[in-house]
Amino acid sequence: MKKVLLLFVLLIIIKSSYSQNKSYKRGVGYGYHSVMDIQIFSENISWWYNWAAEPDADIRSTYQNYNIDFASMAWSANGIQNVDNWVSQDSNVKYVLGFNEPNFMDQANMTPSEAANRWPALQTIATDNNLTIVGPAINYCGNCVSENGVTYSNPFTYLDDFFDACTDCRVDHIALHWYGGGNSIVDYIEDARKYNKPIWVTEFAAWDSSVTEIEDQKEYLAGTVNFLERDPDVYRYAWFIGRRESNQTSYPFIDLYGADGTLTELGQLYMDIPIYDPNLKFEIPSRIETEEYYLMSGLFTQLTEDIDGFMNIGWTDNGDWAEYKIKVNEAGNYNVNVRVAGTNTGSIDFLINNELKTSVNIPNTGGWQNWTTVLTTIQLEEGEHVLRMLIKDAGFNINWIEISENSLGFNDFDSIKTEIYPNPIDTDGIINVKLNMEQSGGIFLCVLNDILGKQIFSKKIKVNKSSFQINLKEFNNIGTGIYFFNINGVNGKGKCKLIIQ
Repeated sequence: MKKVLLLFVLLIIIKSSYSQNKSYKRGVGYGYHSVMDIQIFSENISWWYNWAAEPDADIRSTYQNYNIDFASMAWSANGIQNVDNWVSQDSNVKYVLGFNEPNFMDQANMTPSEAANRWPALQTIATDNNLTIVGPAINYCGNCVSENGVTYSNPFTYLDDFFDACTDCRVDHIALHWYGGGNSIVDYIEDARKYNKPIWVTEFAAWDSSVTEIEDQKEYLAGTVNFLERDPDVYRYAWFIGRRESNQTSYPFIDLYGADGTLTELGQLYMDIPIYDPNLKFEIPSRIETEEYYLMSGLFTQLTEDIDGFMNIGWTDNGDWAEYKIKVNEAGNYNVNVRVAGTNTGSIDFLINNELKTSVNIPNTGGWQNWTTVLTTIQLEEGEHVLRMLIKDAGFNINWIEISENSLGFNDFDSIKTEIYPNPIDTDGIINVKLNMEQSGGIFLCVLNDILGKQIFSKKIKVNKSSFQINLKEFNNIGTGIYFFNINGVNGKGKCKLIIQ
């Protein structure tokens, strides 16, 4: 009984500490969450849906305890009554999703006029229950519905005709699906802005020839999620999918979840993408991770292979820019170290409040991930400002910008505060590790020693941001007792006590 009570208290502590540090936008499409799944994943996921009106069976009566939203979905006209039945009894529901890919004959299979005719019934449910209603989820299709001589392969043609047929309908937000690779989602979102409504991307992954291995999918996820997270018109997004029933390690490598309560490599990456905070100000002196921009135009991010950092900005063209809010504590002349890699020479202008302050030339480093650091100086006044990084002559990637009072930078070997939970843990449990450090990402060596100093296991881990998992099942015959968990990386080291019971 005491162990059960202790576990409950730990879960409450974990829940309260993480609930304030997750993205309101970030979600997942999945319909078979277990209790352990929702306990662990709700630390980073704010919402989910399952293409149905009711929540997943195992968590239907308990999901409300984990600070996570469930979005009820009609899917087709046949599901409207089911939505009514559920939302009338679950006051936690805030959003109702409409029809699923109605322009697909093998999905909801509804012409624009059919969808418009059935929409008022769903709208009434939303109005009666004070819910936000999200429009039909559209995508490009192959086997498409037709009406009045128009075959609706183009999702925006479908949505245009739906709105024309539904002039008095209430649609608060719109919904998109997308499975194109690279940075193709950028133009898709751009096309959707014409409706002047908040955008939900309720399915997305790279499911095309751009993906041949898990690393390709990770690259896609990192850039796409960072873009969606920081785009002001994107209200919410949900990766497809949580967990497939089989072949989880095969093409298209889309599973976020592994075994019960565990994350795949892709899942850990999804949870680690930086949360967008429009009020974030980098206090100078400081390092600015370039992916954590306030606003940008034309750029896209990717995973970096540099010795530290998480992602770098790439896909640069002349005239592209990214902006960062900064707070300068003391006026003065500062050094600006810029971490760059590329196959062309180039240049960057740095502006403060739209006024050019300094520039830096970028060398050809011989590869997109062959990194070097270039230096310039900048005069800064005390106070809050907007720093703009403007690409003047493109052809390179940027990992970070470090603004310092001296040329040594911030790469001192510091002590890293390391947190582990749950602690105590069972011999076959999953260790969740959180590193509290100024600089994100990098390669870390994790070593577990017993109280006599004997090494129990050693594992090298590429940390995306600051959190990762270790499954003790990977290591044989770890007995109960007191251990010390040690972690070492390029920018610091940490240590904490672990009790295995």
